[in-house]
Amino acid sequence: METRNARITKRSVDATPTPSEEAGETRLWDTDLKGYFLRVYPSGRRVYALKYRMGPSQRIFTIGVHGSPYNPDTARDAAETALRRIADGEDPATEKKEARAALTVTALIDRYIEEGPATKPSKRQSTWENDASNLRRHIKPLLGRKVANQVTKAEAARAIQDISVGKTAVDEKSLKKRGRAIVKGGAGVARRTRITAAAMFSWGMEHGLVKSNPFASVKMSAPPQRERFLSRGEAARLFAALDAMVGEESVNPAFCDAIRLLLLTGARKTEILGLKWGEVDIERKILRLPPERTKAGGQNGERRIILSSAAISILKDRKPTKAKGEEFVFPALRGEGHIVGIRRAFAKVCERAELTGVRIHDLRHSFASFAVADGASLFLVGKLLGHASARTSERYAHLSRDPLQDAVAAIGNSLVPNSEPDVDEGPAANSAATGQ
Repeated sequence: METRNARITKRSVDATPTPSEEAGETRLWDTDLKGYFLRVYPSGRRVYALKYRMGPSQRIFTIGVHGSPYNPDTARDAAETALRRIADGEDPATEKKEARAALTVTALIDRYIEEGPATKPSKRQSTWENDASNLRRHIKPLLGRKVANQVTKAEAARAIQDISVGKTAVDEKSLKKRGRAIVKGGAGVARRTRITAAAMFSWGMEHGLVKSNPFASVKMSAPPQRERFLSRGEAARLFAALDAMVGEESVNPAFCDAIRLLLLTGARKTEILGLKWGEVDIERKILRLPPERTKAGGQNGERRIILSSAAISILKDRKPTKAKGEEFVFPALRGEGHIVGIRRAFAKVCERAELTGVRIHDLRHSFASFAVADGASLFLVGKLLGHASARTSERYAHLSRDPLQDAVAAIGNSLVPNSEPDVDEGPAANSAATGQ
């Protein structure tokens, strides 16, 4: 542990270096107020604290994390208030521990949703909104009144099971005019809620709000593999249906162009629908998405999506004139923002193309399957799809031809020269027959 001495100001706080994992932490002791100090952890987190003596024991009272509402001045005021209470015989550290023990699950949810985004800048706002909905719609009704530190693993598992069987499902009026809030249960919702609740308790442990994570060890069955890969013939039917429906004016051309780009780029739905002209670089044949616009961008910086000639042609046709001044490649049909409601248009196109069991996200899977069938490695597929981890691309490993099968086929052909060679049409060609 490294120690430093200086008056705690914004400049000295910013200048205090982040320690290595081996060093543990750095402490910056204030030269004006006795016991007031800053703790800097290897993660970069900066926490204001006060060290004091209560009888024969020395104790540390954690004031709060650097940021809103605590800065060098507000933390100093809190330290001075705590010292006055200590002089009167009160023990702020003990009181804080007792208050922490009484923190309810509802209060933990509120703090996580309010304070969590500042501690996880790589997490998208849309993801935080989904997390808030899962926690408040499912965890709060079942465990909200319980003290967070007293939730057992058995209670966590029971809550997830209740969500799975639909005990938290509701259909009620929403705050929007003539709106309804339809909350569904089921295994998929239960899985997502368990992951979200586990992340919340993990955050609570990191910030000293809870002692354990009861959701971390809750076991669930593996989700069913729902990937559906289009064959090249099905992809051709999809494009033909799009062309026909644009000609008939039965589907808005913006939706059709968006669907085409999803299949031609392997991008996520939000990445294409929210695409802005400032993110389009036709000259270099790429899309440049900032970290906040893509799922893995917060860790790896901007995401670059490679464009084929077909994709570039679509974008060139959509390029607005300067007079329009449009920000989005697919502007909203009414009002501001980008288009919404693509699922309904996609369903109509699939019906016209006689495609069953296809979701919009399956266009991304199909793009990957075509890449694998054409010989791209899983590493390259991961790069094309913008996966943060190489393990995510392993789901497509079964689509590539097994090298062991190639070796066996070569031996068989050498021993029996007149035998018919093995033929492998690849996953994109036979996915319709296998139902993948």
